[in-house]
Formats: sequence, C-alpha cells, structure tokens
Amino acid sequence: MKNKLLTELFNSREFNRCIKKMRPEWLHDDLRAEVALILCEMPEEKIMALHQQGVLRFYAVRIILNLAQSSTSPFFKKFRASWVELENIIEPAYIEYDKEKEAMLTQAITEIDNLYWYDKELLKLYLKLGSYRAMEQETGIPFESIYKTVQQACKAIRTKVTS
Repeated sequence: MKNKLLTELFNSREFNRCIKKMRPEWLHDDLRAEVALILCEMPEEKIMALHQQGVLRFYAVRIILNLAQSSTSPFFKKFRASWVELENIIEPAYIEYDKEKEAMLTQAITEIDNLYWYDKELLKLYLKLGSYRAMEQETGIPFESIYKTVQQACKAIRTKVTS
C-alpha cells in the first residue's frame, strides 16, 4: 500500500509542479530523488496515517521546501552548497575616460625614465617586490639607503607631475 501511495504522489501533477518551481532547474531530478528516498525510508504506518489525514501531499511539499531552501539540510550540503546563483545586479560598466589622469600617468612614466639610473632601478625593483625589506634581501643594499632613495625618487616624480 505504501508503494502505491508514493507512486501516485510522485506521478501527481501537483508534486511535479512543486518540484519544477524550485531553483535551479538542473537540481530538479536530484531533489525528486532525495524526496523519494526520504519518503521511502519512512515507516509504512506513518505514510498511511498521513494519507488518511489527507496531509501526505502537504508533508511532501514541506520536505521539498526544507530540502531546497534550508541551509542545514543534507540536500543543501550535498548539492547546493557549492552552487551560487548570481543575479544580474551589475549595470553595464561605463568607464569614463579621464584625460587628465591619463596625462599624469604618461608624464609619471616619462619622469621615471628620466631619473638617474640608480634611482630608476631601485624604484622599479620596489614596484616589483613591494617592500624595502625584500629589496634589502635581494640587493644587499642597506634598508635606510633604499628607503631614502625611493622616497626621494617618488618626491621628484610627484613634484614634476603636479607642477
């Protein structure tokens, strides 16, 4: 009797409509299988009692909702946890071309090329490594010397670009 009731439930239009309303679509079959597994593992007495009370469909729908929407359900952990639905919340990016910033960047690059060779190479190495300590380990030049040279080079570039 249990198998007959569950077969009728799984083949019913309401049950299939409920499954189809869940998102994402590609999890419908997994969700249907998980609900079937849960209901088939239940004792026959409980299935019969739910059917006699007329709440078997409601119970199945509640299982579907709990599986699909609860972040603590085994279904969520197994199938949905690694899946994230990203809505189109970003409007197309409009990048405004800022001629002034572009001119300053071009001038800064030109000024770097015009620096004394030692200052230029230390500044390039600083941009590559990102820290004075890493430069000290790489070159063997004392930290203070590197720091002063890079700071003076940056100050010279800043002065020439902003003037």
